[in-house]
Amino acid sequence: MSLLSSVAVFVVALAFLLVASEWFTSAAERLALAAGVSPFLIGATIVAGGTSLPELVSSVLAAVEGEPGIALGTAVGSNIANIFLVLGIAAVAARHLQIDRELVRVDLPLLMASAVFLLIVAWNGSVRWYEGLIGLLGLAVYVHFTLSTRTRLDEVVDELVEEHTERAGDEAVVADGVEPDVTVRTYAVLVGSLGVVFVAASQLVGSLLAIAAALDVGTELVAMTAVAVGTSLPEISVSLSAIRRGSSELTVGNVLGSNVFNTFAVVGVPALLVPVPAAPSVRTFALPVMILATLLYYFITQDREITRWEGLALVLLYAAFVVNLAP
Repeated sequence: MSLLSSVAVFVVALAFLLVASEWFTSAAERLALAAGVSPFLIGATIVAGGTSLPELVSSVLAAVEGEPGIALGTAVGSNIANIFLVLGIAAVAARHLQIDRELVRVDLPLLMASAVFLLIVAWNGSVRWYEGLIGLLGLAVYVHFTLSTRTRLDEVVDELVEEHTERAGDEAVVADGVEPDVTVRTYAVLVGSLGVVFVAASQLVGSLLAIAAALDVGTELVAMTAVAVGTSLPEISVSLSAIRRGSSELTVGNVLGSNVFNTFAVVGVPALLVPVPAAPSVRTFALPVMILATLLYYFITQDREITRWEGLALVLLYAAFVVNLAP
């Protein structure tokens, strides 16, 4: 397969993967609401996990197909893109991102802890099954913290519901106190979309390997750039839409939650199957950059605002990261 053909397959597979993930999440929401599951619990689990489903499924399939290193590259690359690119573009577009939620006491320390955890477990060259298990326990702690405080849960779920509604356009699912109708079509969408997710993710991984071979670079480099940016496109779109509606804070919370999930789950789940190797380019360059990005996120949100100039600096830092990523 030529490079051009591989790129075309990658783009098409990524598009199908993103769309199918949204349909699967929407159908799962409908079924859970109809079964009487709390909308708050749905928002903190199904919707939250659905936003990172493309990265998770791609990483698991890559591990099964003998390329587990893609998982770490995808997680690290996505975390860097979320902070530098998604947050940066949102701040530039909004000119001023105001943050109303209190982040300093728990959210930001947990974000920093997840980043440092990934640096530690990958530093020796691979992430083992027990380290992946520790990561999933860390995710459980984060989810428990969200579920244990009702006022915080209200804030998080409002953000998740607003984000998912913007993506899926499904008002009936998120309407407060309204149970959606569950039909045969709902089950068909659930099963069909999940099947498309796995097929598209498999094609995505295959095309990624072909692109890496054609360019004679490591698969982790393609994962840190093409996959990371591709899976961040919906977040960029949602952020710009939220800014137009005056809900710019959605971007800040989405980046934080997505990065925690990527660190603990996108790496943790594949590590339960096979050891996830950390390529030298990831261990000695990308991971330190991710730590730097997380530190910048920590400090620029201390005053509960992100200015346009700070956003521009973040975008420029992402450009510098990509330029220096090439071998």
